[in-house]
Amino acid sequence: MKLMFNKYSVSILSIIFLILISIKPLDRTPLEETDYYKTTISNIEKSYKNYEENINGDTIKVGWAKENLVPTFSTPMAGYGARKGADYEGINDSIWVRSVVFDNGINKSAYVSMDLLIVPPNLDKEKIAEGLGISSENIFFTASHTHSSIGGYLEGLAGNLFGGEYNNKVIEFITKKTKSSIKNAMDDLKKAKIGFGSIYASDYITNRLVGDSLGTYDPFLRVIKINRDDEKNATIFSYSAHATCYGHNQKNISGDYPGKVISLLEETQDIDFAVYGAGAVGSMSPRTRSKKGERKVNEIASGLFEHLIQGYRSIGVKYETKLGSERIDIELREQSFKINSQIIVRPWLFKFLVGDTPKYLSFLRLGDLLVVGTPCDFSGELVEPIEKSISNKSLNLMINSFNGGYIGYVTDDKWYDMEDINTYETYTMNWYGPYNGKYFSNLIKKIIQINEKN
Repeated sequence: MKLMFNKYSVSILSIIFLILISIKPLDRTPLEETDYYKTTISNIEKSYKNYEENINGDTIKVGWAKENLVPTFSTPMAGYGARKGADYEGINDSIWVRSVVFDNGINKSAYVSMDLLIVPPNLDKEKIAEGLGISSENIFFTASHTHSSIGGYLEGLAGNLFGGEYNNKVIEFITKKTKSSIKNAMDDLKKAKIGFGSIYASDYITNRLVGDSLGTYDPFLRVIKINRDDEKNATIFSYSAHATCYGHNQKNISGDYPGKVISLLEETQDIDFAVYGAGAVGSMSPRTRSKKGERKVNEIASGLFEHLIQGYRSIGVKYETKLGSERIDIELREQSFKINSQIIVRPWLFKFLVGDTPKYLSFLRLGDLLVVGTPCDFSGELVEPIEKSISNKSLNLMINSFNGGYIGYVTDDKWYDMEDINTYETYTMNWYGPYNGKYFSNLIKKIIQINEKN
């Protein structure tokens, strides 16, 4: 009996020990009282005291190029855990890394978008920039967020679940293609006029988190228009609907609806080169009558194309001289996978399961346009209040997701503890605790304040 009691006691103690080292209370320290908030705000303010002196130059020159991202070797697909790491079986439409380089004689910046689920957090950005005459911090990254592209580049157990088995060969391939696209864009620089417009396109987007009756959505296409002196034209555009028209049964590579919109634009006489960067796609889904697949892609793509091409033609352009781009390191609350509203998985276990990632905001300044890159699925619900904070009304804003880091979803804080909604974004993919909606909104507003003065 004594022996049995001892074995039983040891088992109970072992279970208690495992629980204690695996979980802990959720930190709910108010945002403004945290050290990470104070430090990051202070660092932003200190870093940009001489910002105005560093962005004014000559007339901006623009060049562009793209490289194909379909590898010659087999890779798994990224986007859905339900695919179970399956390799792609064919090509529906091709995928690319597209680069647009801007140069005002003082600064050189690149806008780079990849037709991938996300920009790989482990991408060697220094290796990409090496020998190109551009700082890695001046390369603005984003992705189309297509859920039907190549995988094999996401590390960790969670990365393998959503992107298949990791293969360093894929990262090397993406690095090589990205570097080549930037280099070729640099070799194509010509003086250009630049303009910006927001185009209302509410018919093709909906709130997937809580529905349109409770929540809001971001209804705008945001469009950069580029007219070069050699009569070549380009556009960079953004929209906030997830590129999830194809479901997990799709085994062919596809750029989803963004790729189709690009094809339609480049078939016109108006636009020679088009680039899409995912907007604030958090909480946002595509809205169509078609349920899924190619019919859904064609419906949303043709609708957005009609809005976009008409709006593009009416956007005014002018020569610009202001150009700047930066990467701003940020601090965050500890990693916290929620078990419930009070208990989280300990950070060490989270890192083992999910891994770690660079944490930063990025921005690109083009004349009176500010493009901000976020390391997450940034919620479309947060965009309008941020835009309304612009006080001088002359600065325009475009927010992109997937800037090269990845910290999960950043959603409106009011949904954080609710359990009667779609909790995928607020529980499963919310990795850094409460108040991040307010935190990231405040950081972006601080960047706006700096740029409003210049």
